[in-house]
Amino acid sequence: MKAALKWFDVLMMSTRIGFRDLAAIYTWRTWTFGWFLRLVAQVVFFTAIGLMAGTEARVQYMAVGNSAAVACIEAMVVITATVRERSLGTLALQVAAPTSFVLTYIARGLYCLVIGTASSTGVFFIVMLIFGFPVSLGTALLVPLFMLLVGASSYCMGIAMGAIVCRAPATQWLALNLSYLSVMTFCGVNVPVGYWPSVIQRIADVLPLTHGLHSLRAFIGGRPAGEVVNGLLLELLVGVGWMAVGVLLLRWAVAGERRRGTIELSA
Repeated sequence: MKAALKWFDVLMMSTRIGFRDLAAIYTWRTWTFGWFLRLVAQVVFFTAIGLMAGTEARVQYMAVGNSAAVACIEAMVVITATVRERSLGTLALQVAAPTSFVLTYIARGLYCLVIGTASSTGVFFIVMLIFGFPVSLGTALLVPLFMLLVGASSYCMGIAMGAIVCRAPATQWLALNLSYLSVMTFCGVNVPVGYWPSVIQRIADVLPLTHGLHSLRAFIGGRPAGEVVNGLLLELLVGVGWMAVGVLLLRWAVAGERRRGTIELSA
């Protein structure tokens, strides 16, 4: 029991530190009228392209897809966290601490997931309003849960990619951009997954967003509950798989840095 409470305290403290990092970068004004407004404009832009197709279904398809992609984009910012920890000199302190550095690293970036869930939910309702799609009370209450799950699986993939860039700090922005752009391209945001060759479809099956987005569309479209739940379970499974890979890669990366004595070097 004491061990569990200790881990919980570390988790909460690490999460609070992460949010303090965010507060040092943004004020509520700069975040709302800078970053969030940029996300709204991005989703409106891609959704407006759907108007060229001339069908309401296509417009809604792109509105839902690009809104959910926001959760993915923000959650994957955690990819840059290992490099930032090295640059600040805090990664070495986490490794030297008696508590698992994996726990503190994962918890310090949780603000990416929380903000991503809030942003994607907010963007979803704004875009639905702009394009005149009605949103029922049930949808309004449950959409944040879908966004949270999509964001969580994306966060888990971000942990894995962050472990890789820990060994190659110069690639952090390349890894971030390739990760979320690949998900946006192949996982059903603007075109169905079935549009791509079978090899790409198989890859999309193990990427975040694919199953969660399908489940969200099934929910909004009033399709059978079994289809909705199945998509959610698959998205959860993808997230668990990426988290397992991420923990293993992170331990491997940090162990290598310790052997070479380079863990404290600035990126």
